[in-house]
Amino acid sequence: MKKYYLHIFFVIVLNAPSCFGQDVHFSQYYLSPLSLNPANTGNYRGDFRFFGNYRSQWKDINDAYKTFSAGGDFNAYPKNINLSGGLVFINDKSGGNLSVQKILPSGAYHFKLGAIKVHLGIQPGLVIKTLNFNAHSFPNQLNWTTGNFDNTLPNFETNQNAQFSYFDLNSGVHVSRRFGKLEPEIGLALFHINKPRESFFTGRNNKLPQRNAYNFNLNYYVSKAIILRGYSLYGYTTKASDWVSGINLEYVFSTNAFYTSSVFAGFMWRSGLKRNADAGIITAGFNYKSYTVGFSYDITFSQLKTSVDSKGAFEMALIYRGKSTRLYKKIVPCERY
Repeated sequence: MKKYYLHIFFVIVLNAPSCFGQDVHFSQYYLSPLSLNPANTGNYRGDFRFFGNYRSQWKDINDAYKTFSAGGDFNAYPKNINLSGGLVFINDKSGGNLSVQKILPSGAYHFKLGAIKVHLGIQPGLVIKTLNFNAHSFPNQLNWTTGNFDNTLPNFETNQNAQFSYFDLNSGVHVSRRFGKLEPEIGLALFHINKPRESFFTGRNNKLPQRNAYNFNLNYYVSKAIILRGYSLYGYTTKASDWVSGINLEYVFSTNAFYTSSVFAGFMWRSGLKRNADAGIITAGFNYKSYTVGFSYDITFSQLKTSVDSKGAFEMALIYRGKSTRLYKKIVPCERY
């Protein structure tokens, strides 16, 4: 049964380019800044940052999904203009036979409108997709005598290519403002703006539709030691949608202008506007000086839960921030007044 599900998956991949599986699907999307929104390039306090993410999903179905990303970004200040540059590499494997590699450089410009922080980003890049056709069965390979598929038979699929590549273009905007103990953040990212053609078969004009992603974060500083962080991400294309939302409770041990030491944990929910809940997500992690480490586990609620025994995905994220060399203004009250 598990192998049967995997064959269905590859049929979808080959024939439905608008499916949501085209893009990275991290549960801890807030710890994968450049894949979430190009405007997040350089959106942190520091001179440079390195990050990495790993996700293993539905391991019981022949390692159906494995995703790894790594990259970094930096801040530059030519003539006091806040510019940032970055690069992220993404490697996504499905069933061990379909692989997607993305090389995505990005740039961002940061400025203020009064008390509102504004970040604008752009992300051109190269996408390479590879498929091992010999590892899958096609209708023409059905042996009608035995009732089984025989991969030694020709599949009669014409004009097939084991690999193809295309240029991709993404952009985004992110704004935030502090209101006392509340700090809302709103972001909009546009992916596949150029709607590139993608197909493993020559001559097919399958275009990847644009995907829009809206994220809303709300940070509530209950006290110096307790922070509630709410997250919500909604993405959609013409035929699919995905919605992840939840909350983390963070306890802060110490903080200064550059570093924070804290622990956090919470729960998130994944669903779509036209479908029931797919998974519940348990999250946990910590900040220690320049490091942020996050873990999450997805518990499958969808119809696939029977085949995967309700198991979902394990995810790990790591971020390192380099201390800023810029001087930050800090107002210190004088006791005389």
